[in-house]
Amino acid sequence: MHWPCACSFLIQLLFFCQHVSSSAGRLRIDRESGHFIDSAGRVLILHGVNVVQKNFPWHPSLGSFDSRSSLNAEDMMNLKNWGFNAVRLGVMWPGVEPQMGEYNATYLDIMRQIIDDLYSHGIYTIVDLHQDSMSEQWCGEGIPAWMLPMLQPLMTSCDGVTASVARAIGQCKTFSSFNISIDPRTGYPKESGCLERTFDAYSRTPELVSAWGNFYENKSIQQKLHSFWSRVATEFSNSSGVLGYDLLNEPLNGNFFSDPHRIIPGYLDEHVLQPLYQSLHDVIVAADPQAIIMYEPPPFPDTYPVYIPWEHGVHRTGFTSGPARDRVEHQALSYHIYSCGFAVKDCTRSGDAPAQCPVCDQLAEDAVTTRAADAKRVGGGIFLTEFGACSGSEGCIAELRRVLSSADSAFQSWAYWQFKYNHDITTVSGPLEGFYKLDGSLQTAKVAALSRTFAPAIAGLPKKMTFEPSTGAFRLIYTTQKATAHLPTEIFLNRDLNYKSTAYITSCLNGEIQSNGTNLLYVTPSAAGTQVSVAVARSYEGARAGTFQSKDNDLINWVVSENVTSPGFELSTATNITYWKSLKVFVDDGMLCELSLQDSNHGPERCDLRSSQLHDLLFNYRIEVWKAKSFGRHEHVDTIAFSNFGPLLAKRISFTWAADTFGLPADNELLI
Repeated sequence: MHWPCACSFLIQLLFFCQHVSSSAGRLRIDRESGHFIDSAGRVLILHGVNVVQKNFPWHPSLGSFDSRSSLNAEDMMNLKNWGFNAVRLGVMWPGVEPQMGEYNATYLDIMRQIIDDLYSHGIYTIVDLHQDSMSEQWCGEGIPAWMLPMLQPLMTSCDGVTASVARAIGQCKTFSSFNISIDPRTGYPKESGCLERTFDAYSRTPELVSAWGNFYENKSIQQKLHSFWSRVATEFSNSSGVLGYDLLNEPLNGNFFSDPHRIIPGYLDEHVLQPLYQSLHDVIVAADPQAIIMYEPPPFPDTYPVYIPWEHGVHRTGFTSGPARDRVEHQALSYHIYSCGFAVKDCTRSGDAPAQCPVCDQLAEDAVTTRAADAKRVGGGIFLTEFGACSGSEGCIAELRRVLSSADSAFQSWAYWQFKYNHDITTVSGPLEGFYKLDGSLQTAKVAALSRTFAPAIAGLPKKMTFEPSTGAFRLIYTTQKATAHLPTEIFLNRDLNYKSTAYITSCLNGEIQSNGTNLLYVTPSAAGTQVSVAVARSYEGARAGTFQSKDNDLINWVVSENVTSPGFELSTATNITYWKSLKVFVDDGMLCELSLQDSNHGPERCDLRSSQLHDLLFNYRIEVWKAKSFGRHEHVDTIAFSNFGPLLAKRISFTWAADTFGLPADNELLI
């Protein structure tokens, strides 16, 4: 970086740091777009992780670093360096209120300190009331022990029409039928017995479904839930690091054995959860008027497993209004995607779906688009708060890429499940779901898959964002607006994991890119009201020259050269080739250019990319090979695929049609 550029950059960076410092505060949601917006007016995209400690003391370890449960300064710095700017933090009810009506001020202080420490590292926090299988009583966690008597009476057998169908397919099992021994130290089922099967088996027991029904219908319990959220929101109300309050993780249906309506997609949303969420919203905003309320549909039946022959797939939610009603800038739909269990039935014991899984691809795409439509219908934002929970295998990495590709292309924020094990007995993959192996070393491939290139802050209206981890290619398109045109847009890229240190190139149309030497790039637009396009790619790693042999056995030589000023393509032919030949370059939006030669014109025919096309060759382009096959008949005979060259940025490819095996004389005029 030469000195004038360095001066300019330092001045802008100084201004930027002063601006951030003076404008720090809560995020809001744009009413029109549903994007998260910072106090400066930039669109924020949040990439995060879950941190939910599922046993006493109900918070992550704050001491020395360890690979299983800590969340200390070293962990926070690691998360920041990997590009994460959000944590979904389990603020657990047994920790907040260990005895009925007695709130643990020490626990709340610890959680508040974690939130503030995360924010000091540039990481926002979703405050999550987490539960799975509701209680240790049913091999789970969530509600305090003192609430169990309030959930009585419980069903101990399956009754009703739905139960008859369930019994016929072997699904109506009572919790007691699992015969799990009781741990005399805790009075709850032994953990070793709980882990003999996946925890979702317990959610379909009559004991647990009736407990959920009583939870929703017992007014005293609902009042306790209100009091919990009132106390938590009061404690965190003046913390700038609070992104939102996630009201209730994965609420289950209630007693669908006696009330079959509860397995109809959308029914629980409209008739049970919507009034509950709206009442909780009122309680929270009374304590924290700036609060963003995050609300979840049930994981089932709003999504039916794909292998069920009826009602399968992702269904629209039944919410007719969000928790904040017409204050849509204060609400965000929270949802989860798990291919394991919903796309495929038989996952590995480590929680991994197959690497090649078209039905998984479809589930991820359907979930992102359907939930985006749900959020748009009622207003507000959206956040993919759980996905993954996988071991780091090839199947796991494929799952991360399919989910994140869909989410990022829709500008949806997300949080991986989860950062570390944190005694997560209600999972399939066990300790391997976190970022670390059993020996404490980092799962580098998983972290690289999650440490994606993206735009955490966009000073304008985002139009397109795409990242391909296998090539490192990234593109962002956004339109600048007057109110934020003077602010930088941030691009995060992980040099060490995804770009081999500094081996990458950048390009910006209608703007300028600068770096501070870390994993952040800063983009400043040339003017307000313009469309800015940013491209990042690894330095060219392919061959510089070669020969393509078509299916017709034609030989086409090619040479790749660096050309920043005039990137594009050119075509020449051997002097003995006089009949029509053509190369056509296609991108997603259609044909980019066509190079055709015939008769005595042997080229070179040039196709110089226009400025607006300079970033169009980063993903999935193709070069079609055409030739004359008979009089007046031109045919597409082969395709030079994207994989031949990979992403092309500031490159020129010169093709020479060197030999033709048409089988007729090269000067046969009938072929023109």
